[in-house]
Amino acid sequence: MAQSAKTPTDGEKPARMTQQERRARSQRRIISATLRTIAKQGVAGASLAEIGELAGYSRGLPAHLFGNKDKLLAESLRRLMVDYWIEDFPEINSRGAFATLAAAIGKWVHDLSAHNELSRAHLLLLQEANVGMAEQTYPELVPLIRQYVGGSEDRFRAYITAGQEAGEINPDLDPDFEALLIHTTLRGVSLRWLIEPSSIDIHKFADRFVERLAKQMLTDSAARAAASAG
Repeated sequence: MAQSAKTPTDGEKPARMTQQERRARSQRRIISATLRTIAKQGVAGASLAEIGELAGYSRGLPAHLFGNKDKLLAESLRRLMVDYWIEDFPEINSRGAFATLAAAIGKWVHDLSAHNELSRAHLLLLQEANVGMAEQTYPELVPLIRQYVGGSEDRFRAYITAGQEAGEINPDLDPDFEALLIHTTLRGVSLRWLIEPSSIDIHKFADRFVERLAKQMLTDSAARAAASAG
């Protein structure tokens, strides 16, 4: 087998990381430690010093790299959105808008159960927007949370609007209301499951939720087509 250009030969020392690469690695490790700490102790209980130690660095490195706790929390939420699975919605495909909406709900639930610790950190970060004086305490994090939550509802709204335009979804439904309903339902059941996983079969819930949405949203012709497709 041909040897990778990045793999050192026997007796050859691996290439040294550049300063930029070391900084990026340190940032990734600190963000990972931040999310683990939040999942266990909540946002208020996450200190920069403890995060630095958990990541394997000095107590002062998180402050050196990110400036303060607010900036670190905001960057952690961004990484959850970009680098991890969190609310990574599928694009509408040939199966149609409602099928894609159903797939998005299924993916949400699958990712929730597959990434329990990240899910817990994610929801705890989002809850910070509800804490008194949050805007003053976390001036970078809280506006990002509000932008993020709105963006999630935008995607659900896009599925519904596309389905209405294609004749799949009842045109009398209000896309804004339905998107809000779906989003808040998923957030609520996610929080309930994270608090007490044994209290709910999250996958069965998702299946029944999609079934109910189909009955409420699909036009007669789309419902018949879905039934014939199995």
